[in-house]
Amino acid sequence: MPEPRSRRLSSCLASGCLPGEQILAWAPGVRKGLEPEMSGTLICTNLRVTFQPCGWQRNQDTPLSSEYDFALVNIGRLEAGVHWGCWNSLLLLLPLFSENIQLLRPGSLLKFIPEEILIHGRDFRLLRIAFEAGGLEPQAFQVTMAIVQARAQSSQAQQYLGITLSKAGQGSGSRKPPIPLMETAEDWETERNKQGARGWRVSTVNERFDVATSLPRYFWVPNRILDSEIRRAFGHFHQGRGPRLSWHHPGGSDLLRCGGFYTASDPNKEDIRAVESMLQAGHSDVVLVDSMDELPSLADVQLAHLRLRALCLPDSSVADDKWLSALEGTRWLDYVRACLRKASDISVLVTARVRSVILQERGDRDLNGLLSSLVQLLSAPEARTLFGFQSLVQREWVAAGHPFLTRLGGTGASEEVRTIRDGIGGILLKN
Repeated sequence: MPEPRSRRLSSCLASGCLPGEQILAWAPGVRKGLEPEMSGTLICTNLRVTFQPCGWQRNQDTPLSSEYDFALVNIGRLEAGVHWGCWNSLLLLLPLFSENIQLLRPGSLLKFIPEEILIHGRDFRLLRIAFEAGGLEPQAFQVTMAIVQARAQSSQAQQYLGITLSKAGQGSGSRKPPIPLMETAEDWETERNKQGARGWRVSTVNERFDVATSLPRYFWVPNRILDSEIRRAFGHFHQGRGPRLSWHHPGGSDLLRCGGFYTASDPNKEDIRAVESMLQAGHSDVVLVDSMDELPSLADVQLAHLRLRALCLPDSSVADDKWLSALEGTRWLDYVRACLRKASDISVLVTARVRSVILQERGDRDLNGLLSSLVQLLSAPEARTLFGFQSLVQREWVAAGHPFLTRLGGTGASEEVRTIRDGIGGILLKN
């Protein structure tokens, strides 16, 4: 039975939890390394690992503690060690003490009681925690094993689906509007009215996911296209991901996205007419853009991201005077530049030349989402607000069927797939 002091601490920590979040273990009195050094409490929950400095007070607008929060799926590497010595000389001494360092993968067993742990984030952040001597051994073991086991839970990705985004991050008394989850026809109708897309309607043809399992229940289609025509037309596209509206520009032009055509498809005249009507959507001048043309492949993005990560980690062996040339050698900036250039060209077509653009990618789940998001960030001021950006991600990535459950490190996900996800997300978020 926990002591009264432990119960009070647990109650205090739980007050800063997200909806559906549960505290698994915590260790008070730990010390965070790197500048600035500070003492506090290390907490592991079913969703994240967080360090709360002594005297930290929860912000009413968000329960997160910014740079000291690591979502479990964002932890790229976890290491435990003993006798690492002085913080400032740690990076130089790591090779000498490699026998005292254990890489903890999901499901690993600790070989010793750790005195220090390092948490490497996929976003290049590093959290170094030291467990002070004198009575913290049980907490050090428990919280470290809690992190290992929490990362290994096969249900981790599903737990994220259980968080109500409209409630997360809102303290009591918050008056911020909820983020539309795009799960109901009302959400899509509200967004359509906000964009002023009068020539479009909300289709319910996929309400049972019998048209495309990776598309949302509802999406926008031209007013004059019947649901029966949509069902036939979508059958000629890869995984049933036919053309649908992503964003309507106030000037009258539209941005659409779709998957690739089935090469073995043999549409009849009525199907061809339906496909043409959906692609043109009432416009006489439409530009079809191959999203994969002139952009790096997913394998190229993966390799560039791996090189960038290695360059930005604290133990990088690249000298300071060679760092910029090494950065250029990763090709990361080249790929970011290529994505921005293509998004900018599309934005000009949609906004200045008032032409509708159709983004076409075979799978319609990676580069289409990236380009569509970048075009809206460049062209729509609202998308550059926090609320607008959250809504954009929800619509173009979550509702559009990006395979997060596979690429966030869930059961069966490979490191290669997770790295591709990190790379594409990095291109989007770093711009």
